[in-house]
Amino acid sequence: MRHLPFSLETPYCPSPRRRFRFGGKAAKWIGGAFLLGLIVIGASGVRAGDRVTLREEMMTNMSGQRPAVELIDEQELAGDPKAGKGGVPKTTYSNGFINANLHYPLAVIFDLGSEVALSDIWYFDANGDGGFRVEAWDEARWKLLCEDGLKQYLTWTGHAVEARSRYVRLVFDSPQSVISEFVLYGSPLVAAEFEVRATPARQRPTMEAFIGLNGFIDDPVEKLAAGGQVREYHSWQWDEGNSDPTYKGYPENAMAWSPSWVSGAGWGWDFDAYYAKLKEAGIEAAPVFQGSARYIVGHVDGRSDWKPISPDEDAENPASYSEHATYLYQFAARYGATKVDPSMLRLREGQKVESGLELVRFMEGWNEPDRTWSGREGHFQPSELAAMMSADYDGNRGTLGPGAGVKTADPEMKFVMAGLAFPEVEYLTAMKVWCDLHREGDFPADVINLHHYSNDAGGQSGQPTRGISPEDDHLREKMTALVAFRDLHWPEKEIWLSEFGYDTHPASPQRASAIGAATAEQVQAWWLTRSYLALAAAGIDRAQMFMLRDVAIDDPGKFNSSGLTGTMKDGHPPKPAWFHLAAMRKVLDGTRFEKEIPSGRDDVRIYRFRQFPAAFSYVDVLWCPTSEGKVVGDFRHSVENGASVSLIQLRDDSQQENATKLAVGDGKVSLEVRECPVFLRSAWFPPSEKRDSSQTDNLN
Repeated sequence: MRHLPFSLETPYCPSPRRRFRFGGKAAKWIGGAFLLGLIVIGASGVRAGDRVTLREEMMTNMSGQRPAVELIDEQELAGDPKAGKGGVPKTTYSNGFINANLHYPLAVIFDLGSEVALSDIWYFDANGDGGFRVEAWDEARWKLLCEDGLKQYLTWTGHAVEARSRYVRLVFDSPQSVISEFVLYGSPLVAAEFEVRATPARQRPTMEAFIGLNGFIDDPVEKLAAGGQVREYHSWQWDEGNSDPTYKGYPENAMAWSPSWVSGAGWGWDFDAYYAKLKEAGIEAAPVFQGSARYIVGHVDGRSDWKPISPDEDAENPASYSEHATYLYQFAARYGATKVDPSMLRLREGQKVESGLELVRFMEGWNEPDRTWSGREGHFQPSELAAMMSADYDGNRGTLGPGAGVKTADPEMKFVMAGLAFPEVEYLTAMKVWCDLHREGDFPADVINLHHYSNDAGGQSGQPTRGISPEDDHLREKMTALVAFRDLHWPEKEIWLSEFGYDTHPASPQRASAIGAATAEQVQAWWLTRSYLALAAAGIDRAQMFMLRDVAIDDPGKFNSSGLTGTMKDGHPPKPAWFHLAAMRKVLDGTRFEKEIPSGRDDVRIYRFRQFPAAFSYVDVLWCPTSEGKVVGDFRHSVENGASVSLIQLRDDSQQENATKLAVGDGKVSLEVRECPVFLRSAWFPPSEKRDSSQTDNLN
């Protein structure tokens, strides 16, 4: 729940230099379709030992950090070092010393697009020294081709090798392991192939399901009902062992949910009852499982954020996560839609034997695995997260046994990727490389999940000083780029933004600042509603703001005052944002984002949400995408001839509609547009249909 700024290379779209790609597949847009092709290593008649053409599209930085393009950005200048005609490259690559313990050893993988007969490896040894090796993927393992301590200075080093592989991996032991340029020699064994893939058609979600929020089991359900889905923060230890130092855990698991392990004499959290109450209220439960059970980390305080593995286990091996995969199996077996054999259930004494309760459809395996604030023990590199997800999704394709993995228990359960604190294309790409190597390209999640907070970070300090509006942050454009990446690589997956929001404390670095006569609480409400609108337009499938309640309204720390309501101890008093969110969800009930309507002005934005299946009704949302107290009076908006049009304004103290019928003249209505969105509901009948005034009135 702590975040740093979004760091896509460009705020608008993938740069031409880094078109969306995975491995050896380059991609670009052609008239609504993706052109995909394996990277050409050379002409089909290239002789063994000739230079291999290396391009950035082949490269993936497996640390999830910025592309390591400096390794191949001077290929022409590099010349032919094998023939003694190597040039002197000028640029070097290092990921640097900041958070080096999280990212090193650092691997860069080249996907050559097809199998290549490798003959020679050359690299320009620059300043610094440290361990460096080159490996090739061979029979499901990495085979060492050469290694070097990089003790030379500004000189080419070469190694003759003999290998056949599509994948080549460079591994740097530390930030001091520096080379300037990498050159590869070999001959392609398969010709390049190209295909045109149409951009997939997707049905956008209805807005009552799209609008969600984050919350806890002890939040009142009537307050959570402002959203259609609650991302419920759920600690593993609550279900297994809690703080009992004598609990042994896997393989002698003993789960407790009704009541949970968080219980005492005569009381306890009852998750059976909680999820049933959410379902009855029409709220989709989407638990996010946080942290390790205490028995995994030796019952030591302060280690709950550590990866759920023993110190001697390999974090890139799915088998290391058997305990976690077994726990998620048990949860899915109880709350999913599939009944399992009672003998598979591992329950604490006194628990009712239940399975297939049909109370939960989405399960998120972890929270912010790419965090930088919990040390190496708490930071997942992309390969490590992919390995854990593979275990959690289907028991690593069934290899972990019959009691591991969400899909093993309930094939209908939707598994949600852990929400990334830093929504990096490179991190996602590195995960996909791991899946190509270990799962034949199958991505072990049904939902791609990201976090992003709109603020002014990116200056000299790199830390935010205040929140900014979604328009100033280019939120729609940033998310559109990530949606396009999803469409290219995982078109069948959903994509969520499961954390975003603003504080209301005037000193918070994530604050929504007062604007003119508008208070910080009002601006928070405006920017949140506009964020949901931007995310719907971008093609995001679900959006969940952070979070229902304030933690400490008087604390200026980030995320302490980001709630839709006040604190739990104060009784969750609603802020204007709670009323705005609840009202917007009602107004847009049953609609899907359809398109942006040109307003003819830079200071007025219009989105249309279409009612389905009713073809003759829609809701237009209008607002000023500014942060200066802008008001556009007497704005003329076009509507359908014969339409009945109602203006709906959001209130700061009520979730009920405040609707006013507008007069239509010459196919237009007049209204005032401000920085708080307003909603125009239009309904009409085609001329061929008969109607009376009561029918029209009933549509408003």
